[in-house]
Amino acid sequence: MKKSNGFIYLQLADKIQTMISKGVYGIGDKLPSVRSLHQEHGISISTALQVYLHLEKKGWVEAREKSGYFVQYSHTIRPQLPPVTDPMPTAARVQINERLAMFRKTNSTHKTVSLIGASPHTSLLPAGKLKKALQQTARELTNSYIPYGDITGHEPLRRHIARQCLNWGRAILPEQIIVTNGAIEAAGLCLRAVAKAGDTIAIESPTFFGLLLTIESLGMKAMEIPTDPVTGISLDKLEDAFKKKKVQACLFVSNYNNPLGSCIPDPSKEQLAKLLQKYQVPLIEDDVYGDLHFAPERPKTIKTYDQEGWVLYCSSFSKSIAAGLRIGWVIGGRYHEKIAQLKFMTSASTGILPQLMLVKFLEQQRMDLHLKSLRQSLSMQTMQITKAIQEYFPADTQLTRPNGGISLWVVLPPKADTWLLHQKAVEQHITFTPGALFSSQDKYHNCMRLTNANPWNEDQAWAIQTLGKLISKQLAFRS
Repeated sequence: MKKSNGFIYLQLADKIQTMISKGVYGIGDKLPSVRSLHQEHGISISTALQVYLHLEKKGWVEAREKSGYFVQYSHTIRPQLPPVTDPMPTAARVQINERLAMFRKTNSTHKTVSLIGASPHTSLLPAGKLKKALQQTARELTNSYIPYGDITGHEPLRRHIARQCLNWGRAILPEQIIVTNGAIEAAGLCLRAVAKAGDTIAIESPTFFGLLLTIESLGMKAMEIPTDPVTGISLDKLEDAFKKKKVQACLFVSNYNNPLGSCIPDPSKEQLAKLLQKYQVPLIEDDVYGDLHFAPERPKTIKTYDQEGWVLYCSSFSKSIAAGLRIGWVIGGRYHEKIAQLKFMTSASTGILPQLMLVKFLEQQRMDLHLKSLRQSLSMQTMQITKAIQEYFPADTQLTRPNGGISLWVVLPPKADTWLLHQKAVEQHITFTPGALFSSQDKYHNCMRLTNANPWNEDQAWAIQTLGKLISKQLAFRS
């Protein structure tokens, strides 16, 4: 390779970047190995490595351990981030049940292209290995699955969960864990343990409508706290609410919030844990997305830093293995006994057969390998849908940049109405989630949640392109 202006590695990096820009290499494609660059271009191994380090620094490629370099969408050319949210600083009764019922009814049409995903697509999950675990469980069954199980859950499963907790930096004993019917039941039990009807719960703004619906069903109020799309809840605003005794408890999704995808930095989690202890306010931490991180290291939890049991930690296997098993759990801290009592009153125990099957699966499989593959797929799908949104949505669209989880939050120009847009999209057999469902207040009408949970294909690309056309048509009509 001839040397002209600039360094050799920069010339080659520019050529690869041009090929990516022109679509010769698509998002997620594997690039030639360092050794291939060395051989094909007559450069040293160190120079070839410099090529990829330069492209990685610019955001064009990503390195995957023991796999090589892959194309990713450049962070430098992504749409603008949404600002920190600004909800009204007052408590309000949650009233989304009726609107959510309307959404579900409208959304129940068949043969739609889904931009909704409560969990990763089944093709990304270990369906075959789960089937094998189920078959082996059935062959080995005695009558142990017929009676009611232990209120706190199958002990071998609780041991597996306790080992998993080491991933976020906390030694938890099996007897500190209660197995539940998914994370929603866990959150509901925790809310009942720490608050009563009429009490006010601090939540992120926006937040998952399933949590809002749980608050509504218990007759509690919600106070939305300003939330940064990258770093999560505003600790200053939260402490102000603590000082004024405006809230009785908190309910946050600490890692990769649904729908923003925000992740509270670990130092802020430690600070938050100290605030809870100082003001003696319980916090329910929903961490169902923590294992779906795109960066090499898993983020810690607020529970990691909890010294006095004020954090009630909830999670599940719904996002990582199989939502249909309905296996979640709660680590209740100082509220453990009360949660166990409420669990008995609510559902007696969690079905033993799914627990037996899950234990068999966990005994036979390496979760780290499965999660690595799942995270890589979700990361790539995030880049693919992001690129399509930039290409087909209005130029002033704002978009989050989640570093994990399955949600992307889209902020359209103020005149857009995503509830009406959803009705038009359904007519085209496309579904997404309007932003108004993620708040107890009259907010986020120009926002929508999309998902990276579904494999990118022609249907997904067509759906984003069609949505872009519908948005432009709506904005033109309203201008």
